[in-house]
Amino acid sequence: MIPYKKKDIREIKGIGDKQALLFSKLKIFTLKDLLYHIPFRYLDTSSISSITEFKERGEGTFLAKIIDIKTTYFRKTITTVKVEDETDSLRLTFFNQGYLQKTLKKEDLYLFNAKITTKGNRKNIYNPKFEIFKYDPSEQLHIGKMIGVYPETKGLTSRTIRSRIKHLEKDITDILMDPLAKNDLEELAIIPLPEAIKKIHFPNSEDDITSARERLAFDEMLQIAIRIEQKLSERRKQKANPIHIESKYLNKYIKGLPFKLTGDQNLAIEEILADLSRDIPMNRLLNGDVGSGKTVVASIAILNSIKNGYSCILLAPTTVLAKQHYDTFKKLFQGERISIELCISSEKTISQANNKLIIGTHAVLEEKILPKDLNLVIIDEQHRFGVEQREYFKKDTITSPHYLTMTATPIPRTLTEIFFGSMDVSEIKEKPAERKVVKTFFTPLTKRNSCLEWTREKILESQKSEQAFIIYPLIEESELSSSKSILNEFEKLREIFKGLKIEYLHGRLKPELKDDILNKFRKKEIDVLVSTTVIEVGIDIPDATIMIIEDAERFGLAQLHQLRGRVGRSNKESFCFVIAGESVEKDSEAEKRLIYFSKNSSGFDVAEYDLKHRGPGEVYGTAQSGIPNFKVANLFDTKLLKKTRLFAKKLLKEDNDPKDILENLFR
Repeated sequence: MIPYKKKDIREIKGIGDKQALLFSKLKIFTLKDLLYHIPFRYLDTSSISSITEFKERGEGTFLAKIIDIKTTYFRKTITTVKVEDETDSLRLTFFNQGYLQKTLKKEDLYLFNAKITTKGNRKNIYNPKFEIFKYDPSEQLHIGKMIGVYPETKGLTSRTIRSRIKHLEKDITDILMDPLAKNDLEELAIIPLPEAIKKIHFPNSEDDITSARERLAFDEMLQIAIRIEQKLSERRKQKANPIHIESKYLNKYIKGLPFKLTGDQNLAIEEILADLSRDIPMNRLLNGDVGSGKTVVASIAILNSIKNGYSCILLAPTTVLAKQHYDTFKKLFQGERISIELCISSEKTISQANNKLIIGTHAVLEEKILPKDLNLVIIDEQHRFGVEQREYFKKDTITSPHYLTMTATPIPRTLTEIFFGSMDVSEIKEKPAERKVVKTFFTPLTKRNSCLEWTREKILESQKSEQAFIIYPLIEESELSSSKSILNEFEKLREIFKGLKIEYLHGRLKPELKDDILNKFRKKEIDVLVSTTVIEVGIDIPDATIMIIEDAERFGLAQLHQLRGRVGRSNKESFCFVIAGESVEKDSEAEKRLIYFSKNSSGFDVAEYDLKHRGPGEVYGTAQSGIPNFKVANLFDTKLLKKTRLFAKKLLKEDNDPKDILENLFR
């Protein structure tokens, strides 16, 4: 027998195959799914006015009797309904709803929720919401009370969703089981789950909504807390080979560097070395701003591991980045007698030797033989790798290697606890003293040509010692978008940059051609590189000093910051121009975002701003990052996360596999 909660929604009166298909677009298949589809906001239509009061306010809910209904057909169907109460009368107009001629009954009382539209001297009321008056407020479903507005899809309105959920109101306690014990609920000061679901759909007051949301938010955050505590528990059971801190050797290396480390870098190094010296595998995130010097910090962890007789692997998301890391570590480790091997699809040079550094892409994972003494894995831009790939190095070994994960997409502290709750986090916000701040300018479309002309002059004045990037959101023109594209603009740019060598780069080019173009740019055989965001992460061209981003509003701020980080990688003064597209209006949100970006150089500040205005799904992409897609809980509610983590620890002590609890929590 199918459990009640898993029963198909077609069990509900009024839902047939056609409507079930519409519900499936909202990922609603079962009775439980429908109850867990909750309002994202509410309309309070409980305050009922007289017609006179309604006219004064211009909007609201009023109770009136229908005294006349007329339908005319001219181009569109127009139904005019005359209503009255003891204070006044009104005419209401409905478009293309001819069925109302039969649905609405003269002399019956109806509740109407409407807004007066003023055009010149004429005042009209178009397509008001309505419901027959039922005398008992608890019987009203759509008007005359606090009503929920639901996520909808074409052909499925909040009114229909509300009606279908109403059929389940009396059965909520049969459909849903509270996975938490009664004494736990009392201790946590939250209401039972069936009660919370009833109140979220059928509230009588704001207090009902508040108490319901508190319980549902707790459930959503508890799932994250359990996941974090399970991972931490698993990690504590694993064993790693501790790596002794070679202080003298490391201090000598640091003193020999051509620059001074920042305070943030020194603190991160202390935290990483302390982790490596333990017999529990390190699992640390190095969360650093663009150009903050994460690679140097990683180099010290690698040196210390190799000095102790172990091998290390550094995984990069692309061939270009892997090669760049290979060149960088060759320079950093000059004279250190360290064996460095590159492993990419076209160039696999892994030997059977131990005590070395392997730098590579996903190609490393295809190697049958990895060093037996592997004890440190560093993953660059971790969100580009799947969980299975990160777990790969733990297979068939008694001990687990230590893990250091790096990201140049700054994640604000408010998010790291949820984002990487089972990891320790080191932040590098300070920029090295020799790195100049990239001067950033918001550039209206009217100044675009001047900006391009200025760039040409700047490169020529420098006798081509400086270079520029021009970034577009698209490869080619789209009928659905007004955005500029590389292939459409390239010929025009060749005219503007006459006398300079200009080339383009995008994701559809073959990898060998991409590498060739980037190498030519690095060797200054190209002055201006026109590209899509394929250059956004990690590409290091020291003489690129100008970054121009066309249709900049099409990018998230975190992405714009990554692009800005491709210039200013030397001691030369560097510039970034964010050019607004045709669709950006003055004082619009899009313009404000770009102006904010131009005035703020910190990636952490920019990410925080973007998170608050666009949400984490837009900024980081929920699918690839693993950020939970909460319906109720607030991602920034660290207080609730702490509360749920304490409770998760208690649960896991009592039951180390709380499958039933996770299965029955609201989600």
